[in-house]
Amino acid sequence: MKRILFFIILFCISLSAIAQESCPQVIPALQQWRGTGGTLSLPVRGSIVIRTTDEAALESTARILISDLKELMGWDYTLRTGKPRKNDICLSLTPPDEELGEEGYVLDFSGYACIKAPAVKGVFWGTRSLLQILFNHQGTLPKGIARDYPQFPSRGFMLDVARKFFTMDYLKQYVKILSFYKMNEFQIHLNDNGFPQFFENDWNKTYAAFRLESERFPGLTSKDGSYTKKEFIELQKMGKAYGVNIIPEIDIPAHSLAFAHYKPEIASQEYGMDHLDLYKKEVYDFLDTLFDEYLSGDHPIFVGPDVHIGTDEYNLKEAEQFRYFTEYYLKYITKYGKNPRLWGSLKHMKGNTPVNLKGKTVNAWNYSWLDLETALQEGAKAINTCDAFLYIVPAVNYYHNFLDHQWIYESWSPRMMQEGEMIEQSTNLLGAMFAVWNDRVGNGISQQDVHIRTFPAMQVMSEKLWKGENTRNIPFETFETWCRTTPEAPGVNLQASIDDRKDLTLSGQEIILQGN
Repeated sequence: MKRILFFIILFCISLSAIAQESCPQVIPALQQWRGTGGTLSLPVRGSIVIRTTDEAALESTARILISDLKELMGWDYTLRTGKPRKNDICLSLTPPDEELGEEGYVLDFSGYACIKAPAVKGVFWGTRSLLQILFNHQGTLPKGIARDYPQFPSRGFMLDVARKFFTMDYLKQYVKILSFYKMNEFQIHLNDNGFPQFFENDWNKTYAAFRLESERFPGLTSKDGSYTKKEFIELQKMGKAYGVNIIPEIDIPAHSLAFAHYKPEIASQEYGMDHLDLYKKEVYDFLDTLFDEYLSGDHPIFVGPDVHIGTDEYNLKEAEQFRYFTEYYLKYITKYGKNPRLWGSLKHMKGNTPVNLKGKTVNAWNYSWLDLETALQEGAKAINTCDAFLYIVPAVNYYHNFLDHQWIYESWSPRMMQEGEMIEQSTNLLGAMFAVWNDRVGNGISQQDVHIRTFPAMQVMSEKLWKGENTRNIPFETFETWCRTTPEAPGVNLQASIDDRKDLTLSGQEIILQGN
């Protein structure tokens, strides 16, 4: 009897080991996986099948998947409706599921590869996992069933395009990269300025830029790089198709030198030209008109649900008027049917003037200016953007040149703004966002140099915000290896990686270098 029991236990352990061994390699990791043994091999030429009733909802997702299979695997797939057959890829919508929510999905790899979810976004995230598994497992799928869903609903990246211009092509490629790792928010910081001490202490000579086309204020848009309204709309629509919410940010009333250069009379005479004068009617008239240009009409330029109004780092002496200004623009953005977002400053800018943060989305970016606990106590929806842990500022001697990826993977949590201290979990703690600030204008750092800093940070942040703590299952060394071998995204190679040795010259021919 003991001998039989021993073999039963040994058999169960073996099955468990097989299931664990066949667990698909995905970043971020799957929440649940039950392997059934064996593999499913998909054909190089095949079909993506959508149930007829789901065709309108899922056709865009299927078309993107067809393109991505071609880019990533070199496979040719076509779309059809109806019932799936052996070795097809099937996409379908299912009834609501509380655990899966809007972003969760089920993978079922048996006779064919099935991705099903209660919502379109969940199906789309399932296609991202499918692509990674196919790539990482050399075109085969371990048989089994996965249930996958995020720990946090907001998983974001902010890019300062104001002090360093990034091409529209770069932004579009980043939408694909973020999407491939299930990061769903991309905040674009459209205006800012350098520091006057690097420009002869002269505000008029200090670099400043606003990157978006403006027809109401001709000449406001930066001449050394900008985005037309049309292409910015296209970027936002592309983001929606890829599950990424593009959040435009116009940063006021500090960091606003681009506006003061255009209209000097709205600048503060006391706190520096990058501060707008909070007491002048002309300031409100100018900003009202600017926001209205992008928010009004049946087809506004800012397409998505969220608009960021900045509101950080104003002089403490003006706390009361700053609070009035903040409340004014929270209401102003809301009247257009948008959700206003802001940088948290109200812990530092204390006063009696009421600011209603209930239901508003706050980037809790600094423990002194506004931390997570204070934001949540005020009724805000908080996104951890803690500067001490999550700020990349290239080529300076403060903050991070590269994030501490191992520490974030092993020790950090979205509930942390001071090392080792966790706040209580709250449904209003939406998640986290890491940020790139290009403080030093003209620092010699290229777009690709920024990408080399942000890509590994994005990989580890995606893991922590979707999967959560996973060191017991996958140690950092293994995770880091997976990061190196998992692509940026189908059709994207910003790292300029090569897969093997390349000949740069024709065999047997010489190149004569001329010294120039």
